[in-house]
Amino acid sequence: MAQMTSSWQRLTWLPAAGTLLSICSCKGTLIIITGLSLMGVTLSINVHLWAAAIVAFAIVAVFGLALGYRQHRTSGAFVLGIAGALTVIFSLYGSQAVRMMGIPRDAVEIVGFAALVAAAVWDWRLKKA
Repeated sequence: MAQMTSSWQRLTWLPAAGTLLSICSCKGTLIIITGLSLMGVTLSINVHLWAAAIVAFAIVAVFGLALGYRQHRTSGAFVLGIAGALTVIFSLYGSQAVRMMGIPRDAVEIVGFAALVAAAVWDWRLKKA
């Protein structure tokens, strides 16, 4: 059992990596498509697969936070990460509700990503303490 615990402890990079990949798959794809469009290249992207990749990376980040919770037993970072991931998911799949409330969808998305980043940093600091 000690061997399994140490192998899970080596995944301290998982929350940060999942968060960064989620942000890059969202905003990075937009930047790449914009740059290619300015050069005259047209690209067709399946928005459902794109959203699924963003959500999958956010879930990976939450999984990494769950592993961190097992190590340091402080639930704050884990709860903040869940809230951030749910906010990102809501901004992608609940966009009609967001539009009806008069809130820009990008603002909700950025708040979710900020919560994921804060949770990953908090988790990292708890592991280093």
